[in-house]
Amino acid sequence: MTDKKKSYHTGIWLMLASASGLSFTALFGKLGNNLFSLPSLIFWRYSVSFLFCLLFFWLKGSLRNFLKQGDYKLHFLRALLVLLSQYSFYYYLKHNNLLNATVLLNLGPLFIPIIEWGVLKKRIGRSTWIGVAISMIGAVLILQPNKTILSFTSFVGLLSGIAQGASQVVFGINSRKENADLGILNLFFLCSLFSMIPYLIGAGSLWLGQPQWTWGAILIAFLAVASLANQIFRSLAYKHASPSKLAAFFYLSVILSGLWDWIFFHHTPNLLSICGALLVILGGTLKIWMHYSKTKTPR
Repeated sequence: MTDKKKSYHTGIWLMLASASGLSFTALFGKLGNNLFSLPSLIFWRYSVSFLFCLLFFWLKGSLRNFLKQGDYKLHFLRALLVLLSQYSFYYYLKHNNLLNATVLLNLGPLFIPIIEWGVLKKRIGRSTWIGVAISMIGAVLILQPNKTILSFTSFVGLLSGIAQGASQVVFGINSRKENADLGILNLFFLCSLFSMIPYLIGAGSLWLGQPQWTWGAILIAFLAVASLANQIFRSLAYKHASPSKLAAFFYLSVILSGLWDWIFFHHTPNLLSICGALLVILGGTLKIWMHYSKTKTPR
């Protein structure tokens, strides 16, 4: 096996680990919704994640130049977009199931080329338009095409994917000049800082002293570890292959979320949700397949 092929296989395993991390953030967040208010859940998640991240990179020796990061405007923008995505994601998750919420969040990569076209004036190829169209049909099925499809909750669910895609565009611009490890640390620090505002406005939403505070602390710790796994494994995966080559493997998070739904919440998705999830995955993988088929076609 060539070194290049071996490196690509390593990237696949790392991306699968990242996808698993995302599915666990959904699971622990769903469980945490029963104990925490939304501002409290988000604040504690990012605060504990930042502390774990700080310890991890300190042990790794990657904390040098933490305060000498480049364009902080981009860091601020990315953190705000990530928070918007996460508030939307967990709000939707409180009113719907794990599978649907994770699928809508996974629309993020498909919104990236549209955002780049609108903001950066990048051209969108035919394969992208086809992939986005198929995935959007899947999203409509996920939202259930009836009188509730135009509800506020449905809009929030879609917003989680849009904000996720926008945050990745900003991350892509910033990663050309920034250290990836410090970028993750900055993200958790700024998200914990910004999320403190709604947390304090809500009088802290204190859960300490309640009968289930120990279980709440364990959930937050698990949620923080899953958040770190999602970010760190994805960052490592991109060192072995480009995001476009690895994106399809991230859909493992959709399959695992459906599995957690069934095991922990005894929820069996209806036919529309299953078809919608498959169309979203098809749209994402078809876009990649068409793109590479075209680039490999001899002229």
